[in-house]
Amino acid sequence: WEERKFQWLIDQNIIDSPIDGNHGEKHPKSSDYVESGIPFLMAKDIKNNKVDIKNCTFISKETAEALDKGFAKNGDILLTHKATIGEVGILEGVNTEYAMLTPQITYYRILDFSRLDRNFFSSVLRSSVFQKNIHKIAKQSTRPYVGITEQRKLTIYFPIKIEEQQKIGSFFKQIDETIALHQRKLDLLKEQKKGFLQKMFV
Repeated sequence: WEERKFQWLIDQNIIDSPIDGNHGEKHPKSSDYVESGIPFLMAKDIKNNKVDIKNCTFISKETAEALDKGFAKNGDILLTHKATIGEVGILEGVNTEYAMLTPQITYYRILDFSRLDRNFFSSVLRSSVFQKNIHKIAKQSTRPYVGITEQRKLTIYFPIKIEEQQKIGSFFKQIDETIALHQRKLDLLKEQKKGFLQKMFV
């Protein structure tokens, strides 16, 4: 296994430079929101290792094209770094050319899949070691925040052999899918219970 800073991964062209959403005047206002269009993702849209692109906010393509950065694409790994710290999800199922990010989220885009596996990288970001480190940095700010500059200093531990990364990444992905399946069953049972109680106590 190797221990490397994120900056090293960037310098080696393994991942692209991390980018978040537009700050200040460039940030879309609530009046720019529309019923459908380009997904405009906020920290609240990333939970339980998933990115919710169905119930998120949307902006028009014209509004999105006027922005400077934060153009995330399917396959990017998203990390919340402001207020809500450390939520991780792989962006999937976006039917538009891209999704836009708020300044609360950083996207990481893998450039060299022969050296870094997406599922493995995502599982590393969710690991207790990484979460402990990123929360430690966040506490040093008056408001929980881990900027792009600080993220470059973060450390990742990974096997040199891509085959080993792929096996680990696949293993944790299967566990996540099993958890999601049982969660859906649990939610269904809760709804059934709620329905039975309503019928009993009309």
